[in-house]
Amino acid sequence: MIMRAWKARPHDLDSVMKFNPEVVEIHASSEDLDKEISGRFDVPLVVHFPEYDGENLMDAAALEELPRLKAEAFYNRALSVTRKWGQNFKGTPKAIIHPGGMSSEPRKAWERPALYDAFKKTMDGLNQAGVDLLVENMPPQPWFYSGQWFCNIFMDPKECLSYCTANGWSFCFDACHAKMWCNSVENMVTLEKFASIVRPVTAHLHLSDAKGVDGEGVQIGEGDIDWASLMGVLKGMNVPASCECWQGHKDNFAGFRTFWERLEPYLKYPATAPS
Repeated sequence: MIMRAWKARPHDLDSVMKFNPEVVEIHASSEDLDKEISGRFDVPLVVHFPEYDGENLMDAAALEELPRLKAEAFYNRALSVTRKWGQNFKGTPKAIIHPGGMSSEPRKAWERPALYDAFKKTMDGLNQAGVDLLVENMPPQPWFYSGQWFCNIFMDPKECLSYCTANGWSFCFDACHAKMWCNSVENMVTLEKFASIVRPVTAHLHLSDAKGVDGEGVQIGEGDIDWASLMGVLKGMNVPASCECWQGHKDNFAGFRTFWERLEPYLKYPATAPS
């Protein structure tokens, strides 16, 4: 059964708990990593690692060793904070990392294996003791530094499954990122097929709607995703799901509340085979 995970920051945990989440996901900024969490929360914790350390974009799959090592050190710090925060929550904390490998121009196919190798080197250098670390799939054309970039790894579902299986990594399936990638390859792979392929390694869900190849964080029902069909494929999974609608926390979490109200009917759909 899919568990409702609510997004939070360290400063608004008490407000989020009023909605009775089954899981809390702290979408941390680098500044949040300096903050303490007090009190006891009888729910599991997931920490979504920052992409930026201050104004510096972290790239865990950088081909140059200096930026890769900076990302490795930063994410080791984030893991240490996750262990510390996790003492205030139930069970073993999870953490979600973006794999990096982004570029201002798309990489050639022959360059991409080296990016995967660099990311594996970073993962091997992380102290993951006491934390379940998950790798998230990426969108094709993300925005960094107010400009549009390209992701080059962890977009194709078969690659996501292959690298996670080979290295013993768990996976965070981001439906919005996946749908934008499916749109970018003109739906040669459907979103439902994508979800089915990565399901064996998926331990967490990020859910929001999508438009085109770069319309991210859209409210459910206002984008390209067929939610009845997708939730039919995800039916029966015993994993948390977080709402990632843009600015969902504003106005007393109005966007998050709308998301869960709209998703509720789809959680009752029968399981379906992907097309």
